[in-house]
Amino acid sequence: MAILFKGSSSTILSMSIPSIAKQFNRGRQNHICLMLLWVATASSLGYGQAEPQITALTFTVGHEAVLAGSQRGLHVWGWPGLKPERLIDCGLENIHDIAPSVDGKRILIGGGSPGEKGVVQLRSWPELKLEQAWTDHRDTVYQVAWRDDGLEWASIGWEGDCKVYEIGSNIPKTSQLQQAGALFAASYLAGRSLATAGVDRTIQVLDTDSGKGIRSLKQHTKTIHALAYQPAGSDGQQRMLASASEDRTVRFWQAEIGRMVRFQRFASIPRAFAWTHGGSQVIVGCDDGTLLKLDAVTLETVELAKQFAGIRNVIVDAHDEQVVVSVGAKLIAFSIAQVGVR
Repeated sequence: MAILFKGSSSTILSMSIPSIAKQFNRGRQNHICLMLLWVATASSLGYGQAEPQITALTFTVGHEAVLAGSQRGLHVWGWPGLKPERLIDCGLENIHDIAPSVDGKRILIGGGSPGEKGVVQLRSWPELKLEQAWTDHRDTVYQVAWRDDGLEWASIGWEGDCKVYEIGSNIPKTSQLQQAGALFAASYLAGRSLATAGVDRTIQVLDTDSGKGIRSLKQHTKTIHALAYQPAGSDGQQRMLASASEDRTVRFWQAEIGRMVRFQRFASIPRAFAWTHGGSQVIVGCDDGTLLKLDAVTLETVELAKQFAGIRNVIVDAHDEQVVVSVGAKLIAFSIAQVGVR
């Protein structure tokens, strides 16, 4: 016997009653109530089974929509509820990152064609009109990032190059072949410093005005594929940079002084993570389908789910009440009804 969860006009997920009971029993044991809200799939948009996987995922600044990128283009889902609204053909072979501007009026899209060119597009929101495009990277762009004041942004890519632009400029302010091998992650820190990481297992912190390196953080032992700076106002403490790696660890750093504070090792590779907006926890998605909540101070770890192998992206809503993950071509939303998610 199965329970069918439906969205739009098509059936999008089937789970057996025993599997649901097992999941909720595990939730009670961990003092959580985890409820599956929605799964958005290719079929809910009328696509066939060959729909490509989602490779980029973000909320808009106002949290009125979820934006996702795939080889088909830019998908827009209404939020809450993950209601499919639009699919925009951006003319990109691949989309690897989507970053809304601080004021929420624009989005950067990074991607391109492997071995041919990297592309960054600037589009208006909510119109999604193309305002500007850059093709300065010679290979795929993997991440784009805005500085906190919205006056500068950076892009990194497969060639190991990092380019920094001032808003409104057609050419990069600084351009550096920074690391040996591909760069997969970038995150602005406080002030005018930027952290980047990738294949060479090192987090490099550079000054975006001069393009010169400030320091290197070298505790990871395998490829680093995700970086994120702790939200401001986190208990008045110095903000930490979090990183995730193929070495199965998530590490927390005081990047401004070059110190690793602590780390947690998992049974499976932590492929994606997101800070809660309260700034004291990260939600981690692992290759084996485990979704975890990790306390950044105590390292206490709570399993939220373990049923969706191949989690690629994780995002958290503005109220720290819901989590959206991408698995293949699906979006899966969870409601976390637990005191202490902060």
